[in-house]
Formats: sequence, structure tokens, C-alpha cells
Amino acid sequence: MSNPSARTDGFPLAVTIEGALALLAVALAWLFSVPLRDQIPPFGASLAMAVARGLVVTAPMLAVFWWLVHSDRPTFSELRRQVQRLIGEMFPSASVGQLAMVAVLAGVGEELLFRGVLQTLIGRWTTPIVGLAITSLLFGLAHAMSKVYFALATLIGLCFGWMTWYYNDLVGPMVAHGVYDFVALVYLSRRRLSAVGRK
Repeated sequence: MSNPSARTDGFPLAVTIEGALALLAVALAWLFSVPLRDQIPPFGASLAMAVARGLVVTAPMLAVFWWLVHSDRPTFSELRRQVQRLIGEMFPSASVGQLAMVAVLAGVGEELLFRGVLQTLIGRWTTPIVGLAITSLLFGLAHAMSKVYFALATLIGLCFGWMTWYYNDLVGPMVAHGVYDFVALVYLSRRRLSAVGRK
């Protein structure tokens, strides 16, 4: 029988990596004078609207996720197996709370770094559209498990980048990123455990 305490080794690693991305973003923002605080709406109606935008954007992302999970196309079936294998290795018995922590840190850390700092800097050095395009490609490359996953992550990066640029707001993308990751992680990890239990 396996030791339960040794079956969530990926959780501290994921927390460390995502937390480190947030710290890196803050350090780069300080170094290059990127005003991250200006991209966080104040408490009140502005913040509520940013959260609402994030939740609205999450809906079509989850619809695509649902379609991909249930698609019989070989390309998507292979992608699904790759993702489930990764989740099985990283979070074999992680709790919902642990998955929520990973999702929140991913939403905050990755959006601070990619949209908050990199997109702003590249846009400053070139143009906002070039900054959006390059940052989205970098985001896709950072998630490039396969060509399909790279393409999907790049499209999501474009969506988050446009939200950040148009609304000058990081909260909407953070909410969409975090909620999507949480739902996907919980669904796929529980589906995997259910499949293992049936064997």
C-alpha cells in the first residue's frame, strides 16, 4: 500500500513554481518601473465589474474544455491522455483545497508575469499589438505540451491579453485563469480517480 503523504509531491512543487512566478513578476515590475498597481481596480464597482468579466470569459473556455474532454477525435484524445497523465503524476490524491490553491496561484502568478509585466514591457518597447502577440506566443510556448495545447494556450493568452490591454485590468484575466484551472483540475483529477477505481 502506498504512503498517502507521499502521493501529493507535485503540490508543493506547483505552489513553489506558481508563487515564484508572482515574485518574479513583482521583481521585474520594480526593476523596469511597470505600474502593476494601476492594473488592479480599486475595491467597489470597478473591481466587481472586473471579476464579472473574468467569470463571463470563463464560460466559453469551459465549454471548449467540455467539448475537448468528450471529443473522440484522435488528436484531442491524445491531448486528454497527456493532461490526465500529468495531473495523475503531479496531483494523484490532492484535495479540492490544494487544487484551488494551485489554481489561484497560477491565475495570479502567471497573469502578473505574462500580462502584467511582459505584455506591458514588450508593448512599451514596440507597440501594444506586438506586445499582445508576442506575450501570447510566449504563454503558448510555456504550456506547449503538444501542438494542440500550444495553439489553445496561445488563443487563451490572446484573450487574456486583450482583456488586460482593453480594460487596463489584470483582475479579469486572473479570475478567468484561476476559475478555469480550478474546474479543469478538479474535473480531470476526479475523473482519473474514478477511472482508476473502476479498474
